[in-house]
Amino acid sequence: MPKKILIANRGEIVVRIARACRKIELIPCGIYSNVDKNSLHIQHCDQAMNIGGAMPSESYLRIDKIIDAAKKLGCDLIHPGYGFLAENRKFTESCKKNGLVFVGPSPRVMSITGDKVMARRIASKVSPVVEGDEVSNESDAVLLAERIGYPVILKAVEGGGGRGLRIVRSFPQLKDAFISSKNESIISFGSGRVYIEKYVENPRHIEVQILADTQRSNIIHLGERECTIQRRHQKLIEETPSPALTLEMRKDITEKAIAIMREIGYENAGTVEFLFKDGEFYFMEVNARIQVEHPITEAVTGVDIVEQQLSIALGKGLPLKQHDIKSKGHAIECRINAEHPISFIPFPGNVKKFLPPPKEDGVRIDHALYPGYTIPVFYDSLIAKLICFGNDRHESIEKMKRSLLSFRISGIPSTIPFHISALHDRKFIEGRYDTSFIDEMRSLSSKEGEIAAAILSLHPKKIELLESEKEKDPWMDSRFDWIDTSDISHKLSRWSN
Repeated sequence: MPKKILIANRGEIVVRIARACRKIELIPCGIYSNVDKNSLHIQHCDQAMNIGGAMPSESYLRIDKIIDAAKKLGCDLIHPGYGFLAENRKFTESCKKNGLVFVGPSPRVMSITGDKVMARRIASKVSPVVEGDEVSNESDAVLLAERIGYPVILKAVEGGGGRGLRIVRSFPQLKDAFISSKNESIISFGSGRVYIEKYVENPRHIEVQILADTQRSNIIHLGERECTIQRRHQKLIEETPSPALTLEMRKDITEKAIAIMREIGYENAGTVEFLFKDGEFYFMEVNARIQVEHPITEAVTGVDIVEQQLSIALGKGLPLKQHDIKSKGHAIECRINAEHPISFIPFPGNVKKFLPPPKEDGVRIDHALYPGYTIPVFYDSLIAKLICFGNDRHESIEKMKRSLLSFRISGIPSTIPFHISALHDRKFIEGRYDTSFIDEMRSLSSKEGEIAAAILSLHPKKIELLESEKEKDPWMDSRFDWIDTSDISHKLSRWSN
């Protein structure tokens, strides 16, 4: 009889994991909160259970409710997806205690990767790390900051996702930053532990995808991903391979990633993240889970990463060796968020229309949207991922531009105009960007810097769609009345240069 698996998450990642489960004859089951009762991910599960609540703390972060649901649904495995409890050591321990196979690393590994100070110390044996250490009080913070020199950055030891991060450029800022970082860490992660490290100005953010079967001493990499374009320390655009790396650099970073995972004793799928500055890689952290951006790696390698996760968790092992991985082409992912395209302020609400880009070879969209769906206020703003693959970087960029221009989401704002803007930017086209990319785009005058937010509404097909509507959608209509549509091509040409 086929085994059952509980996908302990929501939204697009559940749909994606369920698809992989069916490939290997696992029966996908799901959970949903009170506000997710009409969510599309439920329809992709054979069975689903309401675990109540609306806030994550009442539902998707409740270990007891999730374990109870797994038992009642008769599940043998639990896949955590990303976010929520995906990197929670107590959750992995609870799964093990209740006889459930956790699709991911063991509690031992989670205790290392979840403690950024411990992970840094282990990684430093085989890779450079940015100078820094944990600080327990304000006096220690001052001493360490003065020793390594400003600017410095404060981070949560047991957290991630940008929470607890504070950049400090001088001594007067340190006291308030230390207190606020500590408090946010307590609220977000239940731990007030923070550490300080030297702040690397405007680096690139590059990560390596790892698959590890420690029982058979088989650890391989699936190449690197460029994840530099971010807002509020959250990624918006990813691509692979990185346009910044030479073959020698690529060999260096992937060898460092494998060495780090071997030191940790890592198992299953995971990602090693690095800062890249002046030709040097600095270990940052390990993400002990599937990443949002994993589809671009799948596009260039042909490897179903979730399927490999499941195979390792089921004890079947990792059938792939390093020589089996033959990457080809180039892939880009744009994260579509329900946010204002300039301020990036989240805007939950009702989706009136949802028309994904036309089917085309090399175009993939992962989502859980449909017309009439209400995006809840309680969760992350990510609503879709658009992935475009081409024989080279130029082809993947052009394919992404076409796909974005034909993507229709109305009723709410989205980051689609931002992505169109970014893909026309000269720095992006030439691959010479760093983490200052968005700030430099926004530093332009309001007219020049925000012109991209009008592109979507000025596109002929978009105007035609609007004119056919009885009631115009304010998010599809342009805020930028000053733009002369006859002059748009000239402005775009000048802007992209």
